[in-house]
Amino acid sequence: MPDAGAPTSASKGSNKPAAPAKEHASESQDAKAARKAEKAARRAQKVTEQGKATAKPSPEAIALARAQKRQQQQQQQQGNGSQIKHVRTGSSSVPSGATTGANASSLSDGNFGISGSGEDLLDKRVSLFKHLDSTKRSGTADASKDIHPAILALTLQIASYTVIGSSARCMATLQAFQAVIRDYRTPAGTTLSRNLTNHLSKQIDFLKTARPLSVTMGNAIRWLKQEISIVSIDVSDQHARDTLIEKIDTFIRDKIEVADRVIVQTAVPQISDGDVALTFARSLVIEQIFLEAHACGIQFSVVVVDSRPFYEGKELVRRLSNAGLKCEYVLISGLSYVMSDATTVFLGAHAVMSNGQLYSRVGTALVAMSAKRKNVPVIVCCESLKFSKEVQLDSVTFNELGSPDDLVNISSGSTPISGPLKDWRTLPNLKLLNILFDLTPPEYIKKIVTEVGSLPASSVPVILREYDRI
Repeated sequence: MPDAGAPTSASKGSNKPAAPAKEHASESQDAKAARKAEKAARRAQKVTEQGKATAKPSPEAIALARAQKRQQQQQQQQGNGSQIKHVRTGSSSVPSGATTGANASSLSDGNFGISGSGEDLLDKRVSLFKHLDSTKRSGTADASKDIHPAILALTLQIASYTVIGSSARCMATLQAFQAVIRDYRTPAGTTLSRNLTNHLSKQIDFLKTARPLSVTMGNAIRWLKQEISIVSIDVSDQHARDTLIEKIDTFIRDKIEVADRVIVQTAVPQISDGDVALTFARSLVIEQIFLEAHACGIQFSVVVVDSRPFYEGKELVRRLSNAGLKCEYVLISGLSYVMSDATTVFLGAHAVMSNGQLYSRVGTALVAMSAKRKNVPVIVCCESLKFSKEVQLDSVTFNELGSPDDLVNISSGSTPISGPLKDWRTLPNLKLLNILFDLTPPEYIKKIVTEVGSLPASSVPVILREYDRI
């Protein structure tokens, strides 16, 4: 009997450890499940926090932050920093200086057109024109040591619209390049024809920070780089620099100054006694045409149509009036009233595209269209240097944006006057568009007067093709 019970007790003893093993396995599975759940909870919480941090702030929250900052500045100016003011937003009241949740993180970064400095709290760009380059206010702090002082000064003048106009900007750029070439020294181990082009490219890139290059500037720069590339390696650097400076002088004289004189001689016979010549904004060659016609004894009057924000026509009226011409000055809003008296419309150009489209100061297309409806001939006067090989069909794909603040700021002399839109950036439903150029169809243009003669807009590709053969 004892022998028979021994195996039974042994078998019972061998089966006892099985229960704790099952319990340990179930506990490990529960622990793993708990850890997975904890990790999933932490991951979900992290994703939620990131979503809140990158969420686009509501217009009300942005306007609130703007108002809070303005109040803080007023408190600092008044020396009353301890007083806490409240800004009402809807039905809630939030202390100034307190921004909570996702709005605080969103307003502090640069997303959605919001700058960290707090100047632009809303993305105020018009959606249709967000792809366009806008005017920037360049400063000396942005310049590297390779930027020549002449280029730095010119960039500041272009950015502030001190130098304005396609021909004026081109002449000023070439003259600044003369100073760059005069002070240039070829590094050891290279040649002037290879290194000077790279040196000029740095200057050009800095010029672009103020405004995009005009068509005239682009044509002149391509010509200059071509002249640099053919400089012989056998001549001395001093002789090469002197030759390039002389060629730039010749280019300015032939392509701009002499071309303008030829255009003036061709366009003056288009004015007769008793005519009323109408022009828009200010063009240097149009100004010379009027002055030359007056000097020839032709009795005529001039109507200058102008527009904001540059008011270029004011300087034209001043110069023509001082010369003794009868002038009339009107803003573009009164164009329909003065177009009935006009006998000829003279327009300048920023560029002329190869498909005959006139690319000029915004408002030019409106003037040309109004003249077409009144059967008033439109004559465009520009140098062939402004002809572009590009084709443009609208004013949206390629254009330039000015600062929207130029439309808001109203100045009387040197004193700025704060208008009703002084705080326009805090208004979430308001956007300002300051577009600089528009496109005039060729059917509105009777002819284009250049130094190569008077030609229809459809003949622009012919002139470009002939230049390529030279």
